[in-house]
Amino acid sequence: MAKTQFNVEQFKTEAKKPLFAVAGATELAVELARGYATEAQKATQERITEVQTRVSDVQARVSKVELEPKTLQAQARTRVEELKAEAKEAQARFEARVNELQKDAKDFPGRFEARLNEALEELNSTYAELQTRGEKFVAALRKDGVRAVANVKPAVRKATKAPATKRATATKAPAKKATKKTTAKKATAKKAS
Repeated sequence: MAKTQFNVEQFKTEAKKPLFAVAGATELAVELARGYATEAQKATQERITEVQTRVSDVQARVSKVELEPKTLQAQARTRVEELKAEAKEAQARFEARVNELQKDAKDFPGRFEARLNEALEELNSTYAELQTRGEKFVAALRKDGVRAVANVKPAVRKATKAPATKRATATKAPAKKATKKTTAKKATAKKAS
């Protein structure tokens, strides 16, 4: 059989390693326990200080409270008067707002009619402009043919007009007159062809 040789020094070194590990773990446990104990003491001290501060605040507030009935009645009456005044102010604001809304409601039909008349006036004028423009374009087409289409210039945006404060009531008469002119021009154009 083969003889196994043991190195005693190596054996001693290897045998000590688990013991050192246990000693290290114990030291770590003690260190953590001391740290937790220190933290717990600090937290407890902070909590005690906080509770003492709260107690002193409550004592200060309690000492300010009047316990005599006459003083309490006077304070209650003062507060009731303040609440009455606030209620009256709130009612006055509410009534003022209701009056504003009623006035706006009364003025609404007039404003609506004015805006509607403005829109109708603008619609009629735009219609008349388009009609005039169309008549000119048709006349140019009849005269020059395709060259009239080539001569059409690119559109340029015009600045929008600010709406006037008051305008006259719009009527449909300008549109009818324009229609009569168009009919007359069409009749003239048909005779010329």
